[in-house]
Amino acid sequence: MRRNLTFVDYVRDRKQADVHVLGTRRPSGGGGASYRLEFIGRQTFEGQRYELTYDARSTLTRDELRQELADQLRLGLVPFVNRTPEADHLQVTYDPPDENEGTSASEADPWNQWVFDVGISGSADLQEREYNYQAEGNLSAERVTEAWKVDIQLDGEQEVDVFERKDTTDIRSVSQDYDFDAGLIKTLGSNSGAGVSGTVFSRTFTNIQVGTRLRAAAEYNLFPYAISDQKQVTFTYRIGPEYRTYREVTVFGKRRETLLQQSAEVNLRFNQTWGFVFAGVEWSNYFHDLSKNSVQFRSFLDVQLVEGLSLRLSFDAERIQDQLSLPAGDLSDEEVLLRRQERATSYEFGGSIGLSYTFGSIYNNVVNTRL
Repeated sequence: MRRNLTFVDYVRDRKQADVHVLGTRRPSGGGGASYRLEFIGRQTFEGQRYELTYDARSTLTRDELRQELADQLRLGLVPFVNRTPEADHLQVTYDPPDENEGTSASEADPWNQWVFDVGISGSADLQEREYNYQAEGNLSAERVTEAWKVDIQLDGEQEVDVFERKDTTDIRSVSQDYDFDAGLIKTLGSNSGAGVSGTVFSRTFTNIQVGTRLRAAAEYNLFPYAISDQKQVTFTYRIGPEYRTYREVTVFGKRRETLLQQSAEVNLRFNQTWGFVFAGVEWSNYFHDLSKNSVQFRSFLDVQLVEGLSLRLSFDAERIQDQLSLPAGDLSDEEVLLRRQERATSYEFGGSIGLSYTFGSIYNNVVNTRL
Protein backbone atom coordinates (compact mmCIF):
# COMPACT_ATOMS: atom_id res chain seq x y z
CA MET A 1 0.00 0.00 0.00
CA ARG A 2 2.80 2.43 0.83
CA ARG A 3 4.48 1.81 -2.51
CA ASN A 4 1.28 2.11 -4.55
CA LEU A 5 -0.56 4.90 -2.73
CA THR A 6 2.05 7.65 -2.74
CA PHE A 7 -0.09 10.81 -2.57
CA VAL A 8 -0.46 10.52 1.23
CA ASP A 9 1.95 10.30 4.18
CA TYR A 10 1.58 7.32 6.51
CA VAL A 11 1.98 7.87 10.25
CA ARG A 12 2.61 5.37 13.00
CA ASP A 13 -0.32 6.31 15.26
CA ARG A 14 -3.97 7.00 14.46
CA LYS A 15 -4.02 10.08 16.71
CA GLN A 16 -1.35 11.70 14.53
CA ALA A 17 -3.37 11.18 11.34
CA ASP A 18 -5.55 13.57 9.36
CA VAL A 19 -7.58 10.59 8.13
CA HIS A 20 -8.07 7.35 10.05
CA VAL A 21 -9.06 4.40 7.84
CA LEU A 22 -10.82 1.67 9.80
CA GLY A 23 -11.10 -1.54 7.80
CA THR A 24 -13.30 -4.46 8.86
CA ARG A 25 -13.99 -7.77 7.17
CA ARG A 26 -16.73 -10.40 7.29
CA PRO A 27 -17.29 -13.60 5.26
CA SER A 28 -19.73 -13.38 2.37
CA GLY A 29 -21.60 -15.82 0.18
CA GLY A 30 -19.52 -17.61 -2.41
CA GLY A 31 -16.56 -18.03 -0.08
CA GLY A 32 -15.39 -14.44 -0.51
CA ALA A 33 -15.35 -11.54 1.91
CA SER A 34 -17.03 -8.16 2.29
CA TYR A 35 -14.75 -5.30 3.33
CA ARG A 36 -16.01 -2.12 4.92
CA LEU A 37 -13.64 0.88 4.78
CA GLU A 38 -14.47 3.86 6.98
CA PHE A 39 -12.61 7.10 6.29
CA ILE A 40 -12.75 9.12 9.50
CA GLY A 41 -11.59 12.73 9.38
CA ARG A 42 -9.38 14.11 12.15
CA GLN A 43 -7.51 17.37 12.76
CA THR A 44 -8.62 19.80 10.01
CA PHE A 45 -11.03 17.16 8.61
CA GLU A 46 -12.84 16.62 11.91
CA GLY A 47 -16.47 15.69 11.29
CA GLN A 48 -15.87 14.48 7.73
CA ARG A 49 -16.63 10.78 7.33
CA TYR A 50 -17.12 8.43 4.38
CA GLU A 51 -17.74 4.73 4.02
CA LEU A 52 -17.08 2.28 1.16
CA THR A 53 -18.01 -1.38 0.87
CA TYR A 54 -16.06 -3.76 -1.32
CA ASP A 55 -17.08 -7.38 -2.03
CA ALA A 56 -14.06 -9.54 -2.89
CA ARG A 57 -14.45 -12.76 -4.86
CA SER A 58 -13.05 -15.97 -3.36
CA THR A 59 -11.02 -16.62 -6.55
CA LEU A 60 -8.82 -13.52 -6.15
CA THR A 61 -5.13 -14.03 -5.51
CA ARG A 62 -3.52 -12.09 -2.67
CA ASP A 63 -1.97 -9.65 -5.12
CA GLU A 64 -5.30 -9.05 -6.91
CA LEU A 65 -7.00 -8.46 -3.57
CA ARG A 66 -4.36 -5.93 -2.55
CA GLN A 67 -4.70 -4.09 -5.87
CA GLU A 68 -8.48 -3.85 -5.60
CA LEU A 69 -8.35 -2.75 -1.96
CA ALA A 70 -5.82 -0.09 -2.99
CA ASP A 71 -8.31 1.17 -5.59
CA GLN A 72 -10.98 1.47 -2.89
CA LEU A 73 -8.56 3.39 -0.67
CA ARG A 74 -7.82 5.81 -3.49
CA LEU A 75 -11.54 6.47 -4.01
CA GLY A 76 -12.19 7.00 -0.32
CA LEU A 77 -9.28 9.41 0.12
CA VAL A 78 -10.21 11.65 -2.82
CA PRO A 79 -12.76 13.80 -0.87
CA PHE A 80 -10.04 14.62 1.67
CA VAL A 81 -7.31 15.27 -0.90
CA ASN A 82 -9.68 17.63 -2.73
CA ARG A 83 -9.38 19.99 0.24
CA THR A 84 -5.57 20.13 0.04
CA PRO A 85 -3.04 21.60 -2.45
CA GLU A 86 -2.33 18.00 -3.58
CA ALA A 87 -5.66 18.05 -5.48
CA ASP A 88 -3.91 19.85 -8.37
CA HIS A 89 -1.77 16.74 -8.93
CA LEU A 90 -4.62 14.20 -9.08
CA GLN A 91 -6.03 12.81 -12.31
CA VAL A 92 -9.26 10.88 -12.87
CA THR A 93 -9.31 7.94 -15.29
CA TYR A 94 -12.24 5.79 -16.37
CA ASP A 95 -12.07 2.13 -17.40
CA PRO A 96 -15.38 1.21 -19.09
CA PRO A 97 -16.85 -2.19 -18.13
CA ASP A 98 -17.03 -5.11 -20.53
CA GLU A 99 -20.36 -5.76 -22.19
CA ASN A 100 -20.83 -8.97 -20.20
CA GLU A 101 -20.54 -7.13 -16.88
CA GLY A 102 -24.07 -5.86 -17.30
CA THR A 103 -25.50 -9.38 -16.98
CA SER A 104 -27.29 -9.99 -13.69
CA ALA A 105 -25.69 -12.32 -11.18
CA SER A 106 -28.62 -14.75 -11.28
CA GLU A 107 -28.40 -15.13 -15.07
CA ALA A 108 -24.60 -15.49 -15.08
CA ASP A 109 -24.41 -18.04 -12.25
CA PRO A 110 -24.90 -21.65 -13.44
CA TRP A 111 -24.06 -22.90 -9.92
CA ASN A 112 -27.05 -21.13 -8.33
CA GLN A 113 -24.79 -19.61 -5.63
CA TRP A 114 -23.32 -22.94 -4.53
CA VAL A 115 -19.60 -22.82 -3.73
CA PHE A 116 -17.45 -25.94 -3.30
CA ASP A 117 -14.00 -26.34 -1.80
CA VAL A 118 -11.73 -29.39 -1.79
CA GLY A 119 -8.39 -29.57 -0.03
CA ILE A 120 -5.77 -32.12 0.94
CA SER A 121 -2.45 -31.65 2.71
CA GLY A 122 0.28 -33.62 4.40
CA SER A 123 3.40 -33.02 6.44
CA ALA A 124 6.26 -35.09 7.83
CA ASP A 125 9.20 -34.71 10.19
CA LEU A 126 12.00 -37.28 10.25
CA GLN A 127 14.88 -37.69 12.69
CA GLU A 128 17.30 -40.56 13.26
CA ARG A 129 15.17 -42.31 15.88
CA GLU A 130 11.77 -40.74 15.58
CA TYR A 131 9.39 -39.52 12.93
CA ASN A 132 5.99 -37.94 12.58
CA TYR A 133 3.57 -37.58 9.71
CA GLN A 134 0.18 -35.99 9.37
CA ALA A 135 -2.50 -36.05 6.67
CA GLU A 136 -5.54 -33.80 6.37
CA GLY A 137 -8.41 -33.49 3.94
CA ASN A 138 -11.54 -31.39 3.66
CA LEU A 139 -14.57 -31.03 1.43
CA SER A 140 -17.15 -28.28 1.79
CA ALA A 141 -20.24 -26.98 0.01
CA GLU A 142 -21.95 -23.72 0.87
CA ARG A 143 -24.86 -21.67 -0.41
CA VAL A 144 -25.51 -18.26 1.13
CA THR A 145 -28.43 -15.95 0.34
CA GLU A 146 -30.15 -13.22 2.33
CA ALA A 147 -32.90 -15.66 3.34
CA TRP A 148 -31.05 -18.96 3.80
CA LYS A 149 -27.61 -20.34 4.57
CA VAL A 150 -26.65 -23.96 3.81
CA ASP A 151 -23.28 -25.27 4.94
CA ILE A 152 -21.90 -28.81 4.50
CA GLN A 153 -18.38 -29.79 5.58
CA LEU A 154 -16.33 -32.96 5.73
CA ASP A 155 -12.97 -32.84 7.55
CA GLY A 156 -10.49 -35.54 8.44
CA GLU A 157 -7.09 -35.58 10.13
CA GLN A 158 -4.70 -38.35 11.13
CA GLU A 159 -1.38 -37.91 12.91
CA VAL A 160 1.17 -40.64 13.64
CA ASP A 161 4.21 -40.37 15.95
CA VAL A 162 6.83 -43.13 16.15
CA PHE A 163 9.71 -43.19 18.66
CA GLU A 164 12.34 -45.92 18.30
CA ARG A 165 13.82 -47.38 21.49
CA LYS A 166 16.79 -49.72 21.91
CA ASP A 167 16.10 -53.24 23.16
CA THR A 168 12.41 -52.62 23.61
CA THR A 169 9.24 -52.01 21.65
CA ASP A 170 8.95 -48.77 19.72
CA ILE A 171 6.36 -46.24 20.83
CA ARG A 172 3.72 -45.67 18.16
CA SER A 173 0.90 -43.21 18.76
CA VAL A 174 -1.96 -42.50 16.38
CA SER A 175 -4.50 -39.68 16.64
CA GLN A 176 -7.59 -39.43 14.42
CA ASP A 177 -10.22 -36.72 14.10
CA TYR A 178 -13.10 -36.90 11.60
CA ASP A 179 -16.16 -34.66 11.27
CA PHE A 180 -19.12 -34.41 8.92
CA ASP A 181 -21.24 -31.30 9.57
CA ALA A 182 -24.36 -29.97 7.89
CA GLY A 183 -26.33 -26.86 8.81
CA LEU A 184 -29.42 -25.03 7.58
CA ILE A 185 -30.07 -21.49 8.85
CA LYS A 186 -33.09 -19.27 8.14
CA THR A 187 -33.01 -15.50 8.39
CA LEU A 188 -35.86 -14.31 10.62
CA GLY A 189 -35.09 -10.61 10.43
CA SER A 190 -32.29 -8.07 10.44
CA ASN A 191 -31.35 -9.11 14.00
CA SER A 192 -32.19 -12.81 14.31
CA GLY A 193 -31.98 -16.27 12.78
CA ALA A 194 -32.74 -19.91 13.53
CA GLY A 195 -31.68 -23.25 12.16
CA VAL A 196 -30.78 -26.89 12.59
CA SER A 197 -27.44 -28.67 12.36
CA GLY A 198 -26.27 -32.26 12.34
CA THR A 199 -22.84 -33.78 12.99
CA VAL A 200 -21.25 -37.20 12.68
CA PHE A 201 -17.81 -37.35 14.29
CA SER A 202 -15.01 -39.55 15.60
CA ARG A 203 -12.23 -38.32 17.91
CA THR A 204 -9.33 -40.16 19.51
CA PHE A 205 -8.71 -37.42 22.09
CA THR A 206 -12.18 -37.60 23.65
CA ASN A 207 -12.51 -41.42 23.40
CA ILE A 208 -15.42 -41.23 20.94
CA GLN A 209 -15.53 -43.97 18.31
CA VAL A 210 -18.62 -42.63 16.53
CA GLY A 211 -20.87 -39.80 17.62
CA THR A 212 -23.97 -38.28 16.06
CA ARG A 213 -25.46 -34.97 17.10
CA LEU A 214 -28.57 -33.02 16.09
CA ARG A 215 -29.14 -29.45 17.24
CA ALA A 216 -31.86 -26.83 16.87
CA ALA A 217 -30.69 -23.28 17.50
CA ALA A 218 -31.90 -19.68 17.61
CA GLU A 219 -29.86 -16.46 17.80
CA TYR A 220 -30.63 -12.79 18.42
CA ASN A 221 -28.24 -9.89 17.82
CA LEU A 222 -28.72 -6.54 19.57
CA PHE A 223 -27.32 -4.88 16.44
CA PRO A 224 -28.30 -5.54 12.81
CA TYR A 225 -26.19 -8.25 11.17
CA ALA A 226 -25.39 -5.76 8.40
CA ILE A 227 -22.83 -4.17 10.77
CA SER A 228 -21.65 -7.40 12.43
CA ASP A 229 -18.10 -6.70 11.25
CA GLN A 230 -18.08 -3.60 13.50
CA LYS A 231 -20.14 -4.58 16.52
CA GLN A 232 -22.37 -7.38 17.69
CA VAL A 233 -23.87 -8.72 20.89
CA THR A 234 -25.45 -12.11 20.24
CA PHE A 235 -27.57 -14.43 22.39
CA THR A 236 -27.65 -18.05 21.19
CA TYR A 237 -29.54 -21.11 22.44
CA ARG A 238 -29.04 -24.70 21.24
CA ILE A 239 -30.75 -27.96 22.17
CA GLY A 240 -30.71 -31.49 20.80
CA PRO A 241 -29.89 -35.19 21.22
CA GLU A 242 -26.53 -36.92 20.83
CA TYR A 243 -25.62 -40.59 20.48
CA ARG A 244 -22.10 -41.88 21.19
CA THR A 245 -20.17 -45.12 21.06
CA TYR A 246 -16.85 -45.09 22.90
CA ARG A 247 -13.47 -46.55 22.00
CA GLU A 248 -12.98 -47.68 25.60
CA VAL A 249 -15.44 -48.13 28.46
CA THR A 250 -15.86 -44.79 30.26
CA VAL A 251 -15.38 -44.04 33.94
CA PHE A 252 -19.18 -44.30 34.22
CA GLY A 253 -19.15 -47.84 32.80
CA LYS A 254 -20.64 -46.84 29.44
CA ARG A 255 -19.78 -48.33 26.08
CA ARG A 256 -22.51 -46.29 24.36
CA GLU A 257 -25.19 -43.83 25.42
CA THR A 258 -27.82 -41.36 24.22
CA LEU A 259 -27.77 -37.86 25.67
CA LEU A 260 -29.82 -34.67 25.50
CA GLN A 261 -27.87 -31.43 25.81
CA GLN A 262 -28.64 -27.72 25.86
CA SER A 263 -26.42 -24.65 25.80
CA ALA A 264 -26.78 -20.89 26.05
CA GLU A 265 -24.16 -18.45 24.82
CA VAL A 266 -23.58 -14.69 24.90
CA ASN A 267 -20.86 -13.12 22.72
CA LEU A 268 -19.76 -9.51 22.42
CA ARG A 269 -17.51 -8.16 19.65
CA PHE A 270 -16.52 -4.57 18.92
CA ASN A 271 -14.10 -3.47 16.20
CA GLN A 272 -13.80 0.29 16.54
CA THR A 273 -11.27 3.08 16.03
CA TRP A 274 -9.91 2.58 19.55
CA GLY A 275 -9.23 -1.14 19.06
CA PHE A 276 -10.88 -4.56 19.25
CA VAL A 277 -12.61 -6.37 22.11
CA PHE A 278 -14.24 -9.78 22.35
CA ALA A 279 -15.89 -11.48 25.32
CA GLY A 280 -18.07 -14.54 25.44
CA VAL A 281 -19.58 -16.90 28.00
CA GLU A 282 -21.19 -20.28 27.29
CA TRP A 283 -23.08 -22.56 29.66
CA SER A 284 -24.13 -26.12 28.78
CA ASN A 285 -25.54 -29.15 30.58
CA TYR A 286 -26.97 -32.64 30.04
CA PHE A 287 -30.61 -33.21 30.97
CA HIS A 288 -30.19 -36.67 32.54
CA ASP A 289 -27.93 -35.18 35.24
CA LEU A 290 -27.89 -31.41 35.68
CA SER A 291 -24.64 -31.61 37.64
CA LYS A 292 -22.92 -32.62 34.38
CA ASN A 293 -22.36 -29.11 33.06
CA SER A 294 -19.70 -26.65 32.04
CA VAL A 295 -19.24 -22.88 31.97
CA GLN A 296 -16.69 -21.34 29.62
CA PHE A 297 -15.50 -17.72 29.43
CA ARG A 298 -13.31 -16.32 26.63
CA SER A 299 -12.01 -12.79 26.15
CA PHE A 300 -9.55 -10.76 24.10
CA LEU A 301 -8.72 -7.06 24.21
CA ASP A 302 -6.47 -5.02 21.91
CA VAL A 303 -6.84 -1.31 22.63
CA GLN A 304 -4.82 1.90 22.38
CA LEU A 305 -4.72 3.53 25.83
CA VAL A 306 -3.00 6.78 24.83
CA GLU A 307 -0.99 7.89 21.81
CA GLY A 308 1.71 5.27 21.16
CA LEU A 309 0.70 2.99 24.09
CA SER A 310 -1.30 -0.17 23.39
CA LEU A 311 -2.55 -2.97 25.62
CA ARG A 312 -3.21 -6.54 24.50
CA LEU A 313 -4.93 -8.87 26.95
CA SER A 314 -6.52 -12.32 26.71
CA PHE A 315 -8.09 -14.55 29.35
CA ASP A 316 -9.91 -17.89 29.08
CA ALA A 317 -11.46 -19.89 31.90
CA GLU A 318 -13.63 -22.99 32.01
CA ARG A 319 -15.34 -24.86 34.82
CA ILE A 320 -15.59 -28.47 33.62
CA GLN A 321 -18.00 -31.04 35.07
CA ASP A 322 -19.22 -32.84 31.95
CA GLN A 323 -16.39 -35.17 30.89
CA LEU A 324 -18.69 -38.11 30.22
CA SER A 325 -16.37 -39.76 27.69
CA LEU A 326 -13.30 -40.18 29.91
CA PRO A 327 -11.96 -43.75 29.59
CA ALA A 328 -11.79 -45.94 32.65
CA GLY A 329 -8.33 -46.85 33.94
CA ASP A 330 -5.03 -45.03 33.81
CA LEU A 331 -3.59 -43.48 30.67
CA SER A 332 -0.28 -44.69 29.30
CA ASP A 333 2.80 -42.47 29.51
CA GLU A 334 2.76 -41.79 25.77
CA GLU A 335 -0.94 -40.85 25.84
CA VAL A 336 -0.23 -38.34 28.60
CA LEU A 337 2.97 -36.86 27.15
CA LEU A 338 1.64 -36.64 23.58
CA ARG A 339 -1.82 -35.45 24.72
CA ARG A 340 -3.54 -38.23 22.81
CA GLN A 341 -6.27 -38.69 25.43
CA GLU A 342 -8.31 -36.28 27.45
CA ARG A 343 -7.49 -36.20 31.16
CA ALA A 344 -9.87 -35.58 34.04
CA THR A 345 -9.93 -31.96 35.21
CA SER A 346 -12.42 -29.65 36.89
CA TYR A 347 -11.07 -26.41 35.44
CA GLU A 348 -8.86 -24.84 32.78
CA PHE A 349 -7.33 -21.36 32.75
CA GLY A 350 -5.18 -19.50 30.28
CA GLY A 351 -4.23 -15.93 29.53
CA SER A 352 -1.70 -13.42 28.31
CA ILE A 353 -0.93 -9.74 28.75
CA GLY A 354 1.30 -7.36 26.83
CA LEU A 355 2.09 -3.67 26.50
CA SER A 356 3.80 -1.84 23.66
CA TYR A 357 4.89 1.77 23.41
CA THR A 358 6.03 3.46 20.19
CA PHE A 359 7.62 6.89 19.98
CA GLY A 360 9.81 8.93 17.64
CA SER A 361 9.18 10.16 14.10
CA ILE A 362 5.49 10.13 13.20
CA TYR A 363 6.10 9.31 9.52
CA ASN A 364 6.06 5.75 8.25
CA ASN A 365 6.36 5.95 4.46
CA VAL A 366 9.55 4.08 3.61
CA VAL A 367 9.46 0.39 2.63
CA ASN A 368 12.81 -1.42 2.79
CA THR A 369 12.74 -5.24 2.74
CA ARG A 370 16.48 -5.92 2.35
CA LEU A 371 17.76 -8.95 4.30
